[in-house]
Amino acid sequence: SDAIFNFETFTKLFLQQFKSTTSSPTTSIGGTRTLVTTVPDHLSISHLQRTVADEIIKKPTYFRGSQDDVHDWLDKLEQRFTMANWNDEQKLRYISIHLQDDAYRWWMQTVTSIKTWSAFITAITQAFGSTKVQEIAFEQLKWYKQTINQSITQYYDKIIELCKKVDPIMPDSLKLKYLMAGIKESLRTHVALQDPKTTEAFLLSARKIEDVL
Repeated sequence: SDAIFNFETFTKLFLQQFKSTTSSPTTSIGGTRTLVTTVPDHLSISHLQRTVADEIIKKPTYFRGSQDDVHDWLDKLEQRFTMANWNDEQKLRYISIHLQDDAYRWWMQTVTSIKTWSAFITAITQAFGSTKVQEIAFEQLKWYKQTINQSITQYYDKIIELCKKVDPIMPDSLKLKYLMAGIKESLRTHVALQDPKTTEAFLLSARKIEDVL
């Protein structure tokens, strides 16, 4: 299988970079040995991100078409793009190297009409995503409830996963409504009082409340 530059590799690179930029050489000033300490700066992070970007280009995360799960592929791809700190323009510029077979042929036919990253996600999901998968995910999403032994993090991950299958570019506000609808009764009132405006704020509030209940 294709090598994927994962978070573990990213962490190793970061630690190596951090170590190399936090060494403590000594310099002699007027006969006095002075400890000089440097810390990672934006240049170090930029170098790390360039390394990640190089890996993305050299070792693409391939998508061939209908035989692959387009939602899983997009998730993996977004993780790598996030580590490289790529913006939407960069994502779209390099997307062709990640496409093979039917997916690449589809891209060559549609490239001139796709101008943004969100338009690409919508188009490729419509082209290769299973409508049956979307229908099942939507039914699950409508009725999904947090179970007694399910942690808030597990519940959050499940709802977000279903949201992505229903609509890869679903607005955060709609995801938040689904999260609030299915949360345990014991947590719902407390979280509602916090009035989270984003899914991230929801998770932070719910975790804190879960810890004290």
